[in-house]
Amino acid sequence: MSEAQSPRSAAGPPVVLTGVGHYFPGEPVTNAHFAQLPGLDVDDTWIREHTGVRARHWAGPDERFVEMGARAAHQALEDAGIDVSDVDVVIGTSATARPRVNPSSIGNNYMDISLPLQKQLGARDAFCFDVTAVACAGFVYASVMARGLLASMDVRTVLVVCAESPRAILNFGFKNSALFGAGAAAAVWQRGQTTASGELAPGGNGIVDAVLRADGRYYDAFDIDENDKMVMRGGILSEVTPDMLVEVGQTVLKRNGISPEQIAWCVPHQANTNLLYPMADRLGIPRERMLLNLPERGNTSSVGMPSALSENVHNGTVKPGDLLLGVSIGRGLSWGAMVFRYR
Repeated sequence: MSEAQSPRSAAGPPVVLTGVGHYFPGEPVTNAHFAQLPGLDVDDTWIREHTGVRARHWAGPDERFVEMGARAAHQALEDAGIDVSDVDVVIGTSATARPRVNPSSIGNNYMDISLPLQKQLGARDAFCFDVTAVACAGFVYASVMARGLLASMDVRTVLVVCAESPRAILNFGFKNSALFGAGAAAAVWQRGQTTASGELAPGGNGIVDAVLRADGRYYDAFDIDENDKMVMRGGILSEVTPDMLVEVGQTVLKRNGISPEQIAWCVPHQANTNLLYPMADRLGIPRERMLLNLPERGNTSSVGMPSALSENVHNGTVKPGDLLLGVSIGRGLSWGAMVFRYR
């Protein structure tokens, strides 16, 4: 990053992304599974060409959202070097949990993430809430809320956990059922340090800036049918989503004086390669600087962005201090972009 174009810092005390974690259940389910389904009329070639997905994971009957979320949370806490007792807030988010038909935990028919996760982790001193109605954009929205809590309350550590398990709500009579997968991801946001003069301590601010958008005119792009299965009207989404993501990405970069060349990695919602690659081209970010786990994990909704980040942190691709651009869009429609750093 050039000194002449240093991005501005977000208002309020600095925050730092100190730890990330991810978890995917079971063995990969390859595209061959869908090729065998009667009446679906897809094969491996069709799925790869239309989505970019080669495999995905599905949770078993004894592993629900909360169990997966706990595994990701433990990895994130270990990465941050803190104990669960240090967590002040737990924020949960999911696009696929449903009351009764796809509940978040074993033995209870509600769909909440944060409260049963608090119990599972033993984070007794943390207050908890879920971010809903933003679906796949949950990580961006929850991270912005974490920054606000760290700046305005006596809060020092916020744990954000995204968990998805879509199999129970997919209609396997539709080809788009081949797109989705299960998993969980977690992030630890903590209040950063300042020097005696009020300057940021080494490491900078974890969230440089974020832009959030919503447009309820597209609320009907998603629905639930009479059999409690998800309905996704892909034609509408393919028309409006590309421009929305490009605009919000360009906006957050421009208003901070950041050029695409200064972005080390773009970590998007893992939607569909036919959407993501043209988006990167329009943003001026080389495709090889896109962090994608979509091919092996599928579209994991709110888990996509943070899990792709976590996998690339833990394999050494993303280094502390790297400047990242995250872009995501979810049901509603709700979308956003965030310029941030890992550590």
